[in-house]
Amino acid sequence: MKAYLKSINIITFGPMELYPMRKIIEDTIAESGVEIGSILVSAEGATPALLILEKGLEKSIIKLLEMFVPYTIWRHGNAYAHLISTILSTSLIIPIKDSKIVLDRDYEIYLLETRAVYNHRRKVLIYIHGN
Repeated sequence: MKAYLKSINIITFGPMELYPMRKIIEDTIAESGVEIGSILVSAEGATPALLILEKGLEKSIIKLLEMFVPYTIWRHGNAYAHLISTILSTSLIIPIKDSKIVLDRDYEIYLLETRAVYNHRRKVLIYIHGN
């Protein structure tokens, strides 16, 4: 069994901006040499989110989240960001087969910046385990 860990930083601008990560994840699997196993992707913090989304639905998911969790009704300034992060999750686990993630090419893996920030550095950990 192999274990491989990589930490990356993504500079974000928000709120509600999506950052594609599939290429980064695929490159990390290639670096690891793992052929079969699983990958855990985890965004540090209480307000980012990770999601897998069919390409072309980016605007729709943002509109849905904004309708479901409005920005303006909260006493705590970024409570909406905490709630969205909780609903979507800060981590994903994806299987690996033949040194590739088991995910159709029509899907992208995104980091979602939920907060109204400028030039924010998000740390994402990528942990790969397998043979």
